[in-house]
Amino acid sequence: IKMLIMECVPREPGRKTTFEALYSSVDSYSVELGYDLERCAFNRAVNTLNSEQCLVVFGASDIRPTQYGLNAYSD
Repeated sequence: IKMLIMECVPREPGRKTTFEALYSSVDSYSVELGYDLERCAFNRAVNTLNSEQCLVVFGASDIRPTQYGLNAYSD
């Protein structure tokens, strides 16, 4: 789930997205891959990425990737 989240955030550090937009994008990706995304698993993954400093969660309407996170999860 963490990889899908990092694929769905803006590709520039500091550009923001919202929790709902991010969840919707990751959910669409997961449906294409053939599995159901549980909200609690998504929340845990976002919190873990925040703890790992791959994302910064300022609030539900402001989630931003860090350069570190973009580099860590790049192809």
